[in-house]
Amino acid sequence: MKNNILTPKHNSNGIFLRQIRSFVCRKGRITTAQMNAIQKYWSFIGIDFQLRPLNLSSIFNCYAPVVLEIGFGSGESLVKNAINFPDKNFLGIEVYKSGIGSCLNFASAYKVQNLRIIYYDAIEVMHNMILDHTLSTIQIFFPDPWHKKRHHKRRLLKNNFLKIIAKKLIINGILHIATDSESYAFYILDEIKDIKNYKNVSEENNFIKRPISRIATKFEKKGFLQGNKIFDLMFQLKTIDL
Repeated sequence: MKNNILTPKHNSNGIFLRQIRSFVCRKGRITTAQMNAIQKYWSFIGIDFQLRPLNLSSIFNCYAPVVLEIGFGSGESLVKNAINFPDKNFLGIEVYKSGIGSCLNFASAYKVQNLRIIYYDAIEVMHNMILDHTLSTIQIFFPDPWHKKRHHKRRLLKNNFLKIIAKKLIINGILHIATDSESYAFYILDEIKDIKNYKNVSEENNFIKRPISRIATKFEKKGFLQGNKIFDLMFQLKTIDL
């Protein structure tokens, strides 16, 4: 498992390579159990970052619809989804090592076969490792809303990235987003409204009721008890002429 999860800011010739990140690199606390899980199980379902596209059928050893989750946190809900939908393949991206270790523990405990995970910046993974028109679903649950206005430039779900996501989805593919930030929810609606390839699944052209298939996380349950409202946004790709 590679520890570097970022493309260098500049190459050897001084050329700028990457944009502002949507996350902050921090060491954080990783438990002994999480570190042991990485050492034991990474080789089974972990995929190192590479500068060439993945052959999704090859890495899963079968052909099936692929669901990509960006920022899976502890991985518990991602693993449960993989269990609940054995006819689909699940690919997760996470930038925090504690989440990687936790997910590997869950996956090992349930002997999940249809799950692979990547420890790297999602924007770089999308650019380099995911072929266009290969994903059936992309789900992004509770991305950092970066509340302060001066930090809005760090938000992941901006117009440019939403266009990249559209390129990776198959026709009728689904982009599903959930957030507990009302301001971020409306920000996303504003960023995506001019991308004609997407159709908002909501009849009111805003939010949908939480699908039963989206498992409520501990983070979400805690927020709900505190009175936080959850916003689910779902879009379907109608055309691919980007």
